Amino acid sequence: MDRKTFEKNIIEYMKMHSMMNSFSSKEKIKGVVLGVSGGADSVALLSFFIACKSEINSELRIRVVHVNHMIRGEEADSDQRFVENLCEKLGVEYKVYKENIPAMAAEMNMTEEEAGRNFRYKVFRENALELEQETGGECRIAVAHNKDDLAETVLYNMIRGSSILGLAGIKPVRERIIRPLLDTPRVELEAYLEELGQDYVTDSTNLDTEYTRNKIRHLIMPEIKKLNSGAVDHIADVARDALELGDDISNIVSNDKTVKENPVGEYTYPDGRKQVIYDKQEISIAVLSSLPRIARGEVVLEAIERVCGRRKDITREHIRQVCELVWKENGKRVNLPYGMVASRVYDRIVIKNVSSGESRETDDKNEGRIVITEMTFSDHMEISKKEYTKMIDCGKIKSTLVLRKPSPDDYIVISKNGGSKKLSRYFTAEKVERDRRQDIPVVADGDEIVWIVGMRLSERYKVGPDTEKVAVIDYVKN
Repeated sequence: MDRKTFEKNIIEYMKMHSMMNSFSSKEKIKGVVLGVSGGADSVALLSFFIACKSEINSELRIRVVHVNHMIRGEEADSDQRFVENLCEKLGVEYKVYKENIPAMAAEMNMTEEEAGRNFRYKVFRENALELEQETGGECRIAVAHNKDDLAETVLYNMIRGSSILGLAGIKPVRERIIRPLLDTPRVELEAYLEELGQDYVTDSTNLDTEYTRNKIRHLIMPEIKKLNSGAVDHIADVARDALELGDDISNIVSNDKTVKENPVGEYTYPDGRKQVIYDKQEISIAVLSSLPRIARGEVVLEAIERVCGRRKDITREHIRQVCELVWKENGKRVNLPYGMVASRVYDRIVIKNVSSGESRETDDKNEGRIVITEMTFSDHMEISKKEYTKMIDCGKIKSTLVLRKPSPDDYIVISKNGGSKKLSRYFTAEKVERDRRQDIPVVADGDEIVWIVGMRLSERYKVGPDTEKVAVIDYVKN
């Protein structure tokens, strides 16, 4: 493909997804922030915007932002110098950020990949806002994800257990962020740079197959392409279908107005995005039950996100349990992450945060139930030593606390350094008779045991110096 055809295809793709259209007026976009690492994809993105600026907007202000993650030592510094020199040669304004991402990841208890991504998008947004103030118009953030990235992300999401909507992979547009190269294969980007005589750098971490995404890129995708050379195109088609389905469902959700709003605050994601928080959300059961099954799940997920501010840790199982409240009697409730509860209240489902001092009860199949009371922790608060009452750190709860019988995969943390033991081995060490073990109720957080009722509390969930909120768990026999 020649250079002009390459550039024309990208411009048409940008027009198809209104990437440079204003959200609020008919004025042209005044500026764009380009995330440039120095790799082939981002250098091709920069080269495209320089070559096609007059067609996009001759007055468009372009700013390159480069982030040195301080992961690869001299190699990362060399990449930084490459981007600086390239921008100087092209006469493009640029900003460089040097951030110790490994230290940030350790401090925030996340992977280096996640910490790096959050920091990058945070500074991208800061620069976009700065450009908007300076130009007096709207600005966009352009990143260089390509068609191969899209296919790899779809596979990655499938492996992790994505819903059908998750197969959309990477969206062409999300808020200010645009992805002009998303319909362009990586091989065409490299050919474009070769025709321009433009070199680029290669990040050595992109070759390390210890990372899941790199395993998909370097080990799995080549085998898939052997089966069908058009595999990337076909996977991208599935992503496009999932994206359109998601848009249709969003329209259903917004038109039915099943969710009542009462904003009470705002949650800021680590990457700078903001989400309005509501004290509760109410979903009409009549409307919810009339929707297609996939749409019901999206309505519930949106309502949950509006209450807690995020979707992380909200699983397919949580959504299923909330949807099933439609067919349960009044008063039934489901515990959700981040201290939320979903309840059947007559003709609606109410999702809300449990306020300090309010109790959450769980239904179970044991000869008893648990009552969980959340409250703010203070130093003078006495830690309960009662046999059937325990206090744990709310911040350490990963999903939903459930009272149930033991299962084969259960384990409990027994030492302060994180050492764990299979529940079966713990019972053996404590000389619990085998025929009694299934009768001992446990409070579980997934496969991890929080409390063996009447016996032991997990070391991981104990209250400590950093505890801010606690959950008091009372086991009540029926």
